[in-house]
Amino acid sequence: MKTIESMINRNKKVYVRMGNDEICKRFFSQAEKEGFLFGGEKPTAMHPSDYIAVLPDKTICYVGSIGRIAIGSGAENVLVIDAEEFWKP
Repeated sequence: MKTIESMINRNKKVYVRMGNDEICKRFFSQAEKEGFLFGGEKPTAMHPSDYIAVLPDKTICYVGSIGRIAIGSGAENVLVIDAEEFWKP
């Protein structure tokens, strides 16, 4: 099984696109199992969102306006991962 930790890339900003709330909840559950924190809290305590950022220090967070601009920019230092595709065998 792929891990969320394997998404970490120190040279790129990593954003994960969630297809729906259930996928986001699954992502949060997996992140919690891997020891990620969300603003110092357990990820499963947070509300689902359409995009989540994965940071090199094993934290995750919501994506704000600037992050959404980065997602759409096509910049080389931005990696957007589709959560559904990530977990496909």
